[in-house]
Amino acid sequence: MSSSYPPLLPTAAAATAAPIGDAAPRFLAPLAKSVLVVCIVSAVCWAGCAVLAVLLGNSAWLHDLLQGADLSWMPPSLRWFGRHAVAVNLWLFALCVAGAIACWGLLRRQRWALWTFIVLLVLTALLNFVGAWVIDDIFRYLIVHLPQHVGAEDASQLRHDLRINRVLYTGITVLTALAFAALHGWLLLRVLRPDVQRWFKR
Repeated sequence: MSSSYPPLLPTAAAATAAPIGDAAPRFLAPLAKSVLVVCIVSAVCWAGCAVLAVLLGNSAWLHDLLQGADLSWMPPSLRWFGRHAVAVNLWLFALCVAGAIACWGLLRRQRWALWTFIVLLVLTALLNFVGAWVIDDIFRYLIVHLPQHVGAEDASQLRHDLRINRVLYTGITVLTALAFAALHGWLLLRVLRPDVQRWFKR
């Protein structure tokens, strides 16, 4: 007399598992979470800088210190930043908030978040090169326009030191901008790959 075993029933895990083709690309969640943390920390820092800029802008001692002072030797980019320090810090704060929102949307499979993330990758890469240009412009201007109270001998030595610092700091900022541009370019190509696009279209 033979007996037959009842067919095996599918387990709960197998029944509820998502198809392999529907799984998110493995790199996406760690990327979004790490960038989300960076954006939150950066947003807090820029908000603090904005508050500090407001306090300094309203301080009487700073107005007394700068009143009547000859600031013609100061680079125009620094003077512009001094006049718009609050707006610049708030703009960078908003950029970080937008990045955090985009990362949050990526984790929730929102297609608008993917394209926002792509735009922010390009924008931040360009801003790094703007920062390098500002650093170089500051040193260039200082080499030509030294404060009037600097003597001739001191001015020659100071110009020599400024030229060395210009090469050093401009070189570092340009290399940093190039490194981040390469990283952002790799991320851009990665999120534009068909597997990522298919996952966000579902």
